[in-house]
Amino acid sequence: MDTDELYPLTESQKLIFLAESYTTHKQLMNIPTSCFLEGEIDTSLMMKAAAAAVLRNDSFGIRFVKKGKENLQYFVDPQILLLEEKDFRGKTDVDMEDFFYSVGRKKMAVYGSPLCKIYVVISPEEKIGLFICISHLIMDSWSISMFYKDIADVYDSMKNNKPMPAPIPSYRSLLKKGIAYPASDKHRKDIEYWEREMSGDPPIYTHVNGAYMLEKWRRFKRDPDYRFGRGVYFRTTAKHAIFMVEKKDVDEMLAFLEKQSLPSLQALFFVGIRMYLAIVNGRQKDVSILSIVARRGTLEEKLAGGTRAIGLPLRTVMEEDMSFLDAIRMVLEKQNYIYRHSDMGTMEIYGIMHKNFGYKPYETCFPLHIAFQPVALVGKNGEKAETKWYCNGAAASDFSISIMDGDGTGALRCYYEYQDKQIKKYIPGNVHRTMLRVIMAGIRNPDITIGDLLSIPTESEPSETR
Repeated sequence: MDTDELYPLTESQKLIFLAESYTTHKQLMNIPTSCFLEGEIDTSLMMKAAAAAVLRNDSFGIRFVKKGKENLQYFVDPQILLLEEKDFRGKTDVDMEDFFYSVGRKKMAVYGSPLCKIYVVISPEEKIGLFICISHLIMDSWSISMFYKDIADVYDSMKNNKPMPAPIPSYRSLLKKGIAYPASDKHRKDIEYWEREMSGDPPIYTHVNGAYMLEKWRRFKRDPDYRFGRGVYFRTTAKHAIFMVEKKDVDEMLAFLEKQSLPSLQALFFVGIRMYLAIVNGRQKDVSILSIVARRGTLEEKLAGGTRAIGLPLRTVMEEDMSFLDAIRMVLEKQNYIYRHSDMGTMEIYGIMHKNFGYKPYETCFPLHIAFQPVALVGKNGEKAETKWYCNGAAASDFSISIMDGDGTGALRCYYEYQDKQIKKYIPGNVHRTMLRVIMAGIRNPDITIGDLLSIPTESEPSETR
């Protein structure tokens, strides 16, 4: 084992290790996903393409070692932990997905070992695809999607005797560049921004279950004016609820954005979810969400592997006389600011919040995390791919939302991951349907006020017990 060249953890990796330390469910780091390309696929050639794509991506060579109390990383030549074929012909889709879930829930050894398992899969319908279970420590959802694309490109090159695709940019090089950041002028300016952003009155906790979650914490703290909530749970078992946004609705949203000359579909979903939180928390005007940012602004960053995603606080205060259109503009402006200062990691930002607002590390004012990545995977010849993400059975936060490409048609698949000991099972569907009602009401009448949107009904559990 050559550990002569050791690197510190990135801010993303630090956060993942921290989350893992708080739970007994160590599969927390696993990201299990599948990808099925349309068309006729040669199984043995797909095996060769997957193996070749691994060797092209230095993220698969990341290894971890512990020196005293510090976790460090180093690089070896990429290797395959497991690359084998799984044939589900004669079985059901449930059988296949049960296998995916079972792999995703098994803890992988962190230190000194490869952190990925790859399977070439034959589905019950005889579709050929891939199933990958990879540690979040070495890849995030963006780089996994790019890895799938690279496999498809390599496969196309092998099948048609064409030159191999251009080399994948080195994640190791990006890591080296990032080491200089803490001593840079950019870091100083980022600190200044987040100090300003995290000043004044603290944010207020708005839980997806409703206002009683804050009231419960206030009783525990014996302070009726307390503004934060519990952020760490040791019982972190989790489930997925998956809902679709149909293509016709996505098309209507995109038409609205084009008409209003607005750039971001993400802002619509943010406002929709934000309004749900405001509604169930007594028409609360101060709402904060943790926005998961890929931090891949350059072409090199977009194509490289690794894990770069972090969570950035996005706080909005909306008065009831504000219009839906102005709310979208407010969110876009806030997003632009925080993205400019996204080099600073979540933990460092949290440190500023703890210092300025006085709450404890086990507390939070962010009731949920939202990631938005509607990137459709398309092969070199226009072949569509259907991707799906699976729950590993554990979650660091009690509620998170990932909005991804659905099936290559333009629809979106929304994954609601929630800790089943903290979140009522009807809540994800409630959030999804309320979010869509808000968005569709707003795009059809951009002048509708926040006050009117706050009157949109949500659903409740018939025999709700608290």
